Amino acid sequence: MKPYIHVTAAIAVVVACLSIAPALSTAQRVLTQEEGKHYAWLGDRLTEAYSVQAGMSRADLLKVFEPDGGMQRIPPGRYILRNCDMIKVDVQFALPEGISRSNLPPNDKLAISSISKPYLERPIMD
Repeated sequence: MKPYIHVTAAIAVVVACLSIAPALSTAQRVLTQEEGKHYAWLGDRLTEAYSVQAGMSRADLLKVFEPDGGMQRIPPGRYILRNCDMIKVDVQFALPEGISRSNLPPNDKLAISSISKPYLERPIMD
């Protein structure tokens, strides 16, 4: 093969990569004022959802979330955000030793042992 073909092919590959790279990068799209409001609102809801952490009490959880509908164990494990019922978390509680699910301590004494990342799902209706 002739050397100028290799050089031409290399130049063509570089030009193609440079023209494709901007399309693959995360482009900043200009939001309309209404979209900006929606984006800010959703950001506020996610901040609320992430405010509840493992180690907090069920009473703290119930300030931000409420139990989702449908069949659940006691205490419920699936909760919906009070301000947006499509944002949910799955929660597990640390039950004190010797305590059964039928004789739970008060909400302020029941600690969260784990909580999932918030996720989107339609609410469950009873």
